[in-house]
Formats: sequence, structure tokens, C-alpha cells
Amino acid sequence: MITGASGAIPRNDLERMNKHAELYYDEIRKRRGNTDIKAISRNTGFKKSWLKKIKNHIFFNEYNLGKKKPSRFDPDYDMAVSWQRLIEGKNIQEMDIVLLNHELMEYKLMNEKGMLYREAHDITEKTYNYTQYVVELNRKAEII
Repeated sequence: MITGASGAIPRNDLERMNKHAELYYDEIRKRRGNTDIKAISRNTGFKKSWLKKIKNHIFFNEYNLGKKKPSRFDPDYDMAVSWQRLIEGKNIQEMDIVLLNHELMEYKLMNEKGMLYREAHDITEKTYNYTQYVVELNRKAEII
């Protein structure tokens, strides 16, 4: 079991993990102000201007993701848990910092260089491979 934002959710309980991610993303999208950005900046040293771009990229921006119309990224459990640890400043892990760097680089490639998501993501993974951390969590939970 991996401790998540709302308690322990077994990694093989994909339904609960997905529901948690959806609820958390909705919560972030409904929040007023930038208290999370301020907290993450204080807890990590990342510039608030970078964090605002990262937050918009993950939670708000719509992109051509191969669907019928531009859409936001699907909620992701591990990213939701990372974001919460970054806000709380407790038990921040290496993967959480990699997430911030990954999303900032991906944002810049997509929004400043005009790359499509898949190309930007693949290039970013070579430098900031957040996926490797998720794979390792799943391996430790013996579900892959």
C-alpha cells in the first residue's frame, strides 16, 4: 500500500485511485487564489511564476490530445498525491521535484515551442522521467 492524499489506497484499486484523482483535480480547479503556489514555492524554492505555469498546465490548460476537441489532461492519482505533498511540505519526495521539472519543461515545449503533447512528453521524459517513479511504486506494490 502507498499512502495517498486521503489515506492509504492500495495501488491495485484503480477505481479508488481514479476517483481520488478526479476529486482532487476538481478541488484544485475550484480553489480561489494561489495559496498552493505560495506553499509549494516556500517548500521547494521554485519560483512562483514557474509554479503558476505548471499548475495551469496540469490542471487548467486545454490541448490537442487526440480527442475530438482540445481538452485538459486526465486526472492522475500519483500527480495528485505529489501535488498535495508539495503543498503540505511533508514527506516531499524526489519524484515530486521531478514532477515539477517535468511539467515545466513539457509546458515550455508545448506552449513556447509549439510541440504536440506526445512529442513534448517523450522529450521531457528523457530528462525528467516521472514515469519511472510511478513504475517503481507499482513494482513495489507487485501489481506490474
